[in-house]
Amino acid sequence: MLSNYKIPGFLLVSLGGLFLSSGGALFKLFENQDVWTIYFWRSFFFAPAVLIYLFFSSKNNVINKFKNVGIIGIFCAALYATGSGAYMFAMKHTTVANVLFIISTQTFMLAVAGYFILKEKINLTTGIAILMASIGIYIMIGTKISNGTMLGNAFAFVTPICFTSIVMIIRKFQHTDMVPAVALSGVFCMVVGAMMSNNLMMTSHDFFLAFLFGSLQYAPGFICLTLGSRTTESAKVGIFAFSEAIAGPLWAWIFVNENPSIGVFIGGTIIFLALLLKSFKK
Repeated sequence: MLSNYKIPGFLLVSLGGLFLSSGGALFKLFENQDVWTIYFWRSFFFAPAVLIYLFFSSKNNVINKFKNVGIIGIFCAALYATGSGAYMFAMKHTTVANVLFIISTQTFMLAVAGYFILKEKINLTTGIAILMASIGIYIMIGTKISNGTMLGNAFAFVTPICFTSIVMIIRKFQHTDMVPAVALSGVFCMVVGAMMSNNLMMTSHDFFLAFLFGSLQYAPGFICLTLGSRTTESAKVGIFAFSEAIAGPLWAWIFVNENPSIGVFIGGTIIFLALLLKSFKK
């Protein structure tokens, strides 16, 4: 449906980043901090939300779309599920600053992978935008990086590795709609979450958060990123996905009382300028 309106890919990627930016704040608001339980219930609401999108965007073609993704789509779904699970475990075991900073390395991973795997060239303005965004993210949260835990930091690194791999697949198979793989990942998450959780019971407070987390945050976020990545060069995907880094600290400020430093605003401004550079200068 979004792609039917010919929305530019880079805008979809930025929009996806904005949707996903509230993930850290939402996770911190859960009373039940069992990751597997949150993993299950978020996916319980996430998968139907993606299916609803597929139904309205594809009409009677939904089943064929699932058939068309094939084995590579199943692999892509497994990467989505792995990356999302690693993100939550990272939030559980290390700081939000660590997670955001480590995830931002996907910008370099995407640029390098796109260059060597897909032979996508990195022009001067793209290189400048990557440098600007990197400086911005360092000013925003680089000084807040702590040792955290080796386990938490390791989980955080899994997320950009998975996302980079997903973008490579989407770019390589541009004519295949991978949104069904996003829906399939929700099924994988529910199965694994149900198997690993000791108790799936949640309070009404957490149940509502799971609904927000799955259907209004995660689902639209990855639908937009998946659609946008089809028509956006890998390095540019990394740049425009920085919208998550800009908005993330603001959500934390609003909902979990993490007061932003002046560096957040300075760094955020630099990242925003990098996004504008790539928006108007191809």
